[in-house]
Amino acid sequence: MSSASLGALAGMGAARAATATGEVLSGSHWGVFHAKVENGRFTALRPWDKDPHPTPALAGVQDIVYGPSRIRFPMVRRAWLEKGPGAAPETRGKGDFVRVSWDKALDLMAGEIRRVQTDFGPWAIYGDTYGWRSAGRTNPQAMMKRLLNLTGGYVDSSEDYSKAAIERIMPYVVGSVEAEGPQSTYPTVMENTELLVFWGCSPLNNNIIANSIPDHKAWGWLDDLRKAGKKAIFIDPVRTDACKTLNGEWIAPRPQTDAAMMIGIAHTLLAENLHDTKFLAGYTRGFDRFSDYLLGKSDGVAKTAEWAEEICGIPAATLRDLAHRFASNRTLLVGGWAMQRQQHGEQPPWMLITLACMLGQIGLPGGGFVQRYHLDSGGAPPSPAPALGGGMALGERPKDGKPWPAERGAAVIPCARVVDMLLNPGKEYEFNGRTFRYPDVRMTYWVGGNPFHHHQDRNRMVAAWKKLDTFIVQDFQWTASARMADIVLGRICASSVCTAAARASAASARNSAASRSAWATRSGATMRSSSQVTASRKAAVPALPSGGGIAGCTSARSRVSGASQRCQGETRAS
Repeated sequence: MSSASLGALAGMGAARAATATGEVLSGSHWGVFHAKVENGRFTALRPWDKDPHPTPALAGVQDIVYGPSRIRFPMVRRAWLEKGPGAAPETRGKGDFVRVSWDKALDLMAGEIRRVQTDFGPWAIYGDTYGWRSAGRTNPQAMMKRLLNLTGGYVDSSEDYSKAAIERIMPYVVGSVEAEGPQSTYPTVMENTELLVFWGCSPLNNNIIANSIPDHKAWGWLDDLRKAGKKAIFIDPVRTDACKTLNGEWIAPRPQTDAAMMIGIAHTLLAENLHDTKFLAGYTRGFDRFSDYLLGKSDGVAKTAEWAEEICGIPAATLRDLAHRFASNRTLLVGGWAMQRQQHGEQPPWMLITLACMLGQIGLPGGGFVQRYHLDSGGAPPSPAPALGGGMALGERPKDGKPWPAERGAAVIPCARVVDMLLNPGKEYEFNGRTFRYPDVRMTYWVGGNPFHHHQDRNRMVAAWKKLDTFIVQDFQWTASARMADIVLGRICASSVCTAAARASAASARNSAASRSAWATRSGATMRSSSQVTASRKAAVPALPSGGGIAGCTSARSRVSGASQRCQGETRAS
């Protein structure tokens, strides 16, 4: 949730916040809303009248503004404050914090960034800051990374926790990360699709929220599907709300056996000559190897429906029936991301596309596959509204900055390897067919993210965090990560990062005004003075408390069944 989502609060401009009474239109990851402000206080909330399906979760936006978990003041862990960076890491998370002024907190933060850059180098600062942060256009994470580039550079991350396996395998299968691009639109499906297969996908559950601001159009689409009597199959261990809404057919395989189930269906398509040989020959590579695998020529084991039944628990007769129904209808395979969050997680989405290739419907309206219907209203038609401008550029580290030799480690690591990196500095690791080396990180800075919520194996993570000299968190709530921090800055607002950047740059060892000017120009930085930022900060919130792979097919045919560019509809309040 963003600072822009807090009514007359942190992310808003001083002019708006100065209005003591009235309504403010704002937005959040749960939707657009009107915040009622009375005498400078956020007193009520109502959904935007054009939201087709407002979520009850919006009420929580008001609750957290004045809730007891709100970070009201800058805080510093006592041992770190009294004894310096790296002191008593075992006390992290114990709640022993000392309240300090904003000036003190920002000076401590700027000084620590300068110390690590000077004593070690940019490879010693991890600036991933993974998380959903603000929903508005003022992106504190981008500003933080600009700051770290301005001061010398940092270790960044790649991939995400949501769909990392999809991100790595899809470029080799379809040439791009399809799940991040346009999807077949809802109207195209309504007009052409005869059978929808939701495989590990719940199109209602996660569409309550969005990475930016949700439009909640998925509910209307499901209502249209229900009224039209569209056939829908839900293959999922859980009978989801969407399955109930559509009165869909529910098939529940054993968890993490989706690939085996798909392979059993593929065997039937091949053995009964239900596959599209022309499509496979004209638009894919590798089917000869895959067919040998299905028939058992490569390993002596035929991947029959009976073979799959032993693994996934779905009767062989059901698998054969699914193969026949897939082939005899215009079928859209709707893949979710949950089934790729496992060991060898690239196999289910790869196999889903292999099935779509065998059916030969990729590129036909309402056929083929999609992999983003569960988030951001992935099938919503393109908006006629003009496109919003791009996000803030991250800048570059100074060209005359400290050299970064290869032995100091990678400048980018996969985000889910952060614990491995902290526990194994200097160790080599393999990723995407190449070998890299973990850097020796001494400090990390997180803005609008909560790694102690979304990373795996919490005890191992706590042990890894003890390796850090300093952990800085900037947020508006006392999250699990904030409680583990050494320096905590309240409110996710751009001014905090700008102030830190100004102080860090002022404290840098630059000998002349000319060199300072050139440095700032190279980094694309536009800085306000500390006093200006402090003044705007005070005015903004007058009354608030402070393995093994399947030999699958590679599709080379473009999907032309309709593009969807989701209208972000972001209402910027800053």
